[in-house]
Amino acid sequence: MPQYFQRFFHPFFHRTFLGLIFCAMVLLLSQCAAPQRENRINKMEAKQDSILKVLTSMQEKQDFMAMRMGWKPPSDTLPKVIPIGSSFSQGAEKPILTIVEFSDLQCPYCAQTVPILDSLVKVFPNQVKIIFKNFPLSFHPQGRPAAAAAIAAGKQGKFFEFRYKVAPQFRNLNDSLYLAVAKDLKLDLVRFKKEMALTPEVNSLLEEDIALGRNLGVEGTPTLFVNGRLANDRSFEYFSQLIKSGK
Repeated sequence: MPQYFQRFFHPFFHRTFLGLIFCAMVLLLSQCAAPQRENRINKMEAKQDSILKVLTSMQEKQDFMAMRMGWKPPSDTLPKVIPIGSSFSQGAEKPILTIVEFSDLQCPYCAQTVPILDSLVKVFPNQVKIIFKNFPLSFHPQGRPAAAAAIAAGKQGKFFEFRYKVAPQFRNLNDSLYLAVAKDLKLDLVRFKKEMALTPEVNSLLEEDIALGRNLGVEGTPTLFVNGRLANDRSFEYFSQLIKSGK
């Protein structure tokens, strides 16, 4: 075998040559793989950005829903002294449980509390008192007109009956509906038509309730206070348990 061939097949030379080939292949592969890896990283970063946007959106929606549902607690969690004022009430004269409800008649979540509160008064007539405070939200165009109509029904002793009949129709609130409910409740329609107007006097009553609510930390509807404390729940079981425990 010629000498230069022997040098080629010398173990040290062979290992060095193979090492150089291996390094070249690694470099070549790294050159090919780098763009793919970079693309994968870019895609991962884009996906992370997308996830962050979704999470941010979810948080914003959650905060908005919490605001709408009235679950944001006041900064001061001590029991509140909440005056009845001119608010309509129903239930026991000397209740174990006094529930003050800040509500908007066009609010869908308020509509969900109606059958619960109505059932409480019927099941526990001597233990529960409900006090209604108007808190019409600015983005509900029928919030104030519905409140004015309920107040008009209240002047004829039918506030809660009117409220309970209107609640399921929160998507369809209008003057025709208010008149139809008033007729169904056998109210004096001439008087009702006159008193359902959203007058400065009625607006003043609404503003009074809204100001009281804001002072108590109310930011959304429905917000319920039980014996002056913010309600932790709105289920029938929660309220009935409080009644049974005498709290």
